[in-house]
Amino acid sequence: MNIGIGIDTGGTYTDAVVYDFAKEEILGTAKALTTPHDLAQGILQALDALPQEPVKQAQVIALSTTLATNACVQDRGGRAKLIFLGGIRKVIDAYGGEYGLPPADDMYLQDSHTTFAGDTDGQMDWDTFVAAVDSDFGDLDGVGIVEANAVRNSAVIEKKAKELVLARHDVPVVCGHELFNELNSLQRGASALLNARLVPVIRSFLNAIRAALAARDIAASVVIVRSDGGLMSEEFAHIRPVETLLCGPAASVLGSARLTGEANCIVVDMGGTTTDIALVNNHVPVQVVDGVRVGKWKTFVNGLFVHTFGLGGDTAIHYHNEQMHLEDYRVMPLCVTAQQYPQVLDNLRALNAEGIRHTRFLHEHYLLTRDIADSPRYSDEEKAFCDALKAGPLSLRQAGQVIPGRDMYNLNLTRLIRDGVVQMCGLTPTDIMHIRGDFADYSLEAATLAAQFVADNLNMSVEALCDRVYDEIKRRMYTHIVRALLEHQDPYYRRHGVGRETERLIDQCYEQARAGGGHRPLSLHFTTDFVLTGVGAPIRVFLRDVAAMLGTRAVTPPHYEVANALGAVVGNVVATSTVEIRPIIDDVDTDAYRVFGSSATRSFRTKEEAEAFAVADAAQAARVEAIRRGATGEVTVTSSLSDHEAQARHSMVYLGTRATARAVGAIGLGAR
Repeated sequence: MNIGIGIDTGGTYTDAVVYDFAKEEILGTAKALTTPHDLAQGILQALDALPQEPVKQAQVIALSTTLATNACVQDRGGRAKLIFLGGIRKVIDAYGGEYGLPPADDMYLQDSHTTFAGDTDGQMDWDTFVAAVDSDFGDLDGVGIVEANAVRNSAVIEKKAKELVLARHDVPVVCGHELFNELNSLQRGASALLNARLVPVIRSFLNAIRAALAARDIAASVVIVRSDGGLMSEEFAHIRPVETLLCGPAASVLGSARLTGEANCIVVDMGGTTTDIALVNNHVPVQVVDGVRVGKWKTFVNGLFVHTFGLGGDTAIHYHNEQMHLEDYRVMPLCVTAQQYPQVLDNLRALNAEGIRHTRFLHEHYLLTRDIADSPRYSDEEKAFCDALKAGPLSLRQAGQVIPGRDMYNLNLTRLIRDGVVQMCGLTPTDIMHIRGDFADYSLEAATLAAQFVADNLNMSVEALCDRVYDEIKRRMYTHIVRALLEHQDPYYRRHGVGRETERLIDQCYEQARAGGGHRPLSLHFTTDFVLTGVGAPIRVFLRDVAAMLGTRAVTPPHYEVANALGAVVGNVVATSTVEIRPIIDDVDTDAYRVFGSSATRSFRTKEEAEAFAVADAAQAARVEAIRRGATGEVTVTSSLSDHEAQARHSMVYLGTRATARAVGAIGLGAR
């Protein structure tokens, strides 16, 4: 049998699908809770729930995950540093934040003595560089290196800097030129730094996969979905984890498209932490124009057009000044926590028996997910707090009593939560769904008790709180779908984003759509002909109403809740390469062309010669890249040329040509 297994690990659930490629048939599905303290446990539970006979015959394990996406949205990840050679401090501080870069003081900067044309105007001081690397780069999870003009000088400075860092530190190091060949050094720097931050996130995931497969004696090749929907090998993912930035959303688009067969649709994937919106136009997933953006990060990662925002089944529900609001981050639902730790239920009962109101979220608990007793990174106070959590979760008030001299008002757990050592547990939409009867797997009593405390602090009933939460979820879903459509359809919004005035207009349209009919001086409506297709366990509760407000219909096909896992296993390896041709305009050569190739930079007298070299160079680079990513057997390469011109006063001026090659292959099972 020609069998593959798709596994998707999200912030809340781990899904699995076993798939017959020859029959194009799903043989079994499974869903288990993700176990952040040991990802292998959740993966094993999902694998064990699949039909075991085809599992034993699996030849490939295809993975997708939202772990990288969630880390970006919640601004988490490993400890990393960017070496920016040739970076200008004023430019970085003025514009770097637009790409997610930290202030220049948090990077290592040094003049590289290179020019935009690819030449040098001096020698870099490597002795100073080595001294800095020796003293400032310990205790890191990853290092990114970018040189301002690497695209023009074959990255000679980046390559030597990497060699010197690796000679002194046992730490993953990736250079900007290894990731992307675009000119914008700030965006390349953001991509390289984010790659370094994601190294431990993806390494932990891949190690857990290997541990689970070894425990069940499953001998199969492992691949993982990239942000553009293609696949890459396990080895490649270890080096370039930033390529998994929209891995989960990309898999959901592929899986949804396979399940529904809809030609034009808006894929809405609601997980535990985030909701992802993507578009399929005439059966083809829409690609992003100039690099993936997630959270504060603007990168050069090639990917599908995906609009991601913080909203999921595990989104924290909070209150302030008698106003309910949903946070952008996830917590563990108290209904789930109490199912595993009965003392949480006792704490919630006692809290509600007091009948008090409080500005602090006294219903929330803290849970230990990772032992840090032997880690030198953390303070004695942080270790003492984690030691207290080994007996089980603590409420906020209990946590405030653990450390002498501290209380719940001055307890600082920011680093422990950011690093994933401690997990917050609180009221979430998943708890609300239990109360409303839309979900019933965990402790209804815990959900109700937590909702009662929050409702009391909002001066409303539990029923009214449930209505408010459901309405806010639908509002956010509606407004973000409209935003995604505007950004896709209008270059202005794509470039500048949706401003406050437009957001207000979208909110007004939502209120009118929710209210339905009635007489008003001015009616405002956003509608779409695209069908809304749902992915993810919670989506069925909300999507139909949102679709009606947008004048369309909702589709939630069979197996919609595991579409990500299916999407992972039906992909191919895809690699692209671009080569730029620029006219040479000076006193000597008034009609010549320079090609900035992947293998070399060369000049030609005629455009035809330049184009021939550029196409061949791009095709070879794409083929090599596809093989690096794990493609085996026949690799198909297609190429194209596109000219770039600008309007002058009386005519069009030729600016250059871009040669693009796309290589497609498969890993072990033939192209699918």
